[in-house]
Amino acid sequence: MRVRDHIALSTGVAALLYPRLRGRVAVAWAASILIDVDHYLWFVARHKRLGPATAARAFNGANAPTHAATRLLHHPAVVLTLLLLARRRRIAVLTSAGMLFHIILDIYHRARMADAQAASLNRDRRTCRVCSAKKPDVVAHVWRQPSLLPSYRVDHFVTLCDDCHESAHRPGTIAIVRPGSNWDAYRADVMRRLPQSQALVH
Repeated sequence: MRVRDHIALSTGVAALLYPRLRGRVAVAWAASILIDVDHYLWFVARHKRLGPATAARAFNGANAPTHAATRLLHHPAVVLTLLLLARRRRIAVLTSAGMLFHIILDIYHRARMADAQAASLNRDRRTCRVCSAKKPDVVAHVWRQPSLLPSYRVDHFVTLCDDCHESAHRPGTIAIVRPGSNWDAYRADVMRRLPQSQALVH
């Protein structure tokens, strides 16, 4: 799930809990957002680069890192350990609650995405919608999404081969457009950004 979606949902829940928790709700809210620091720390350790923008591009790319180490803080054992170590400290409980909320959102998001992606691949008969290639490396790419909060509509997904998927995420391409955008224009932009040798093959 995108960081902005986590921020929006966490802020909404924090607003609902504010009358009961008052200022303490900020602890849970911050934990629900800052848990994603594990992605960045893994990127820095692996690539020896500090740029947050570069890390964001890597995780939003066609082949985003999926190594377990990128999600160390997301492991339920981390949340449980935090609770056990400081179960009588309210700040630890609130921190754990915020982290757990983030993890639950991620689990829900991944399940909904997997269903939509499978439906997209079946609809397109595992054939790339840009170049019409039928290859074993096709993926369901999210090409259209709202600016805020994810949509799991199958028509927001499109089957792409590996080359076209890389092209869709190539610098200068708008990888994900807003609803209402024209598919033909998006497809043409992806085709235009394919390396010349691949474009000739297609």
